[in-house]
Amino acid sequence: MTVRIECGGAPPVKKIRLLHSTVSLDHDAGYRKLYNLHDLMHRPFMSHDRAVEQLSGAYSAIFTPFDADHHVNFDMLSQLVEFQLAAGLGGFFVAGSTGEGLLLSEQERMAVVRHVVDCCAGRGTVIAHVGHPSTDVASRLAKQAASDGADWIAAVGPIYHGTTFEGMLRHYGQISSATELPFMVYALGSEIRWQRDRQLFDLPNVCGLKYTGANFYSVQQLARRLDKPVALMSGFDEQFVAALCLGFHGGIGSTYNFGPQFYAGIYKNFRADNTAEAARLQAEINCVTDYMVQQENWSYRKAIMRYIGLDCGPCRAPYAPLAESEYASWAEGLDQLGILQRGDTTSTP
Repeated sequence: MTVRIECGGAPPVKKIRLLHSTVSLDHDAGYRKLYNLHDLMHRPFMSHDRAVEQLSGAYSAIFTPFDADHHVNFDMLSQLVEFQLAAGLGGFFVAGSTGEGLLLSEQERMAVVRHVVDCCAGRGTVIAHVGHPSTDVASRLAKQAASDGADWIAAVGPIYHGTTFEGMLRHYGQISSATELPFMVYALGSEIRWQRDRQLFDLPNVCGLKYTGANFYSVQQLARRLDKPVALMSGFDEQFVAALCLGFHGGIGSTYNFGPQFYAGIYKNFRADNTAEAARLQAEINCVTDYMVQQENWSYRKAIMRYIGLDCGPCRAPYAPLAESEYASWAEGLDQLGILQRGDTTSTP
């Protein structure tokens, strides 16, 4: 028996959910890939050690696209998944900082994770970011993400309330134990202190770290004192090569959205011991990063997606949408860089 996997905008008439995929019983031609039901029902359970072993490579902190009315644009989200997988990325970090997770409603966050899982259809790893000021809400998001087929759960630490380390332990302990999935601590701009932070990895299911910082030495100090395998993922896009050299397993970043071929190429060349080519690719895409960070308004970041032909709309408030004149000026600067091609999602570095 064969069934079709949903990866479109409108939901099918009837569907059943098996493990990590949504199986649609509707035969609409819009569902573009066939899977064998027997294979889906007999996917083996992946241990945490195996999940850590397999979490390597380049992953996008995927944008959440919006339409002109600031509603989630699920059709464009499908296109992003296809574009980035085709470019060689290993999966997606969903509803994180770049994905404006904290600017989405709880139901929107659930729907976005579910949609990425459905579109990915087992072709990459889906890491559901569930960070929220409320530990209870974050735990609820984690349970739903697990039910919908995400592969990992991740969360930032406490926000606004309970920001002590003791509060972080309670926060992470409740979220990480809400499911049986491997859990990733998201260290966003925080200092790593191995004597303190190794306690986090005694919590249930915690076996990953996304570190958005430049002190890779501090992460090395932590990792070598842990008594279990831990997936180390760098969130510092502009130093991906350096992170790999210092033992990180991969990277997760916002610039991977518009430059997936660069980051996939960096990882591929690094693994092939061609560090010179990996460094060349890093230097090239860093020119775009340098241009991007000149603007505080994150809508400019999304505008780079429009430039390459995948219009993800603006960011939500408090960020401001761009006027057409602002976009035109921004696009001219990208033209002058000459690294990304206007309206071209197929170019290679």
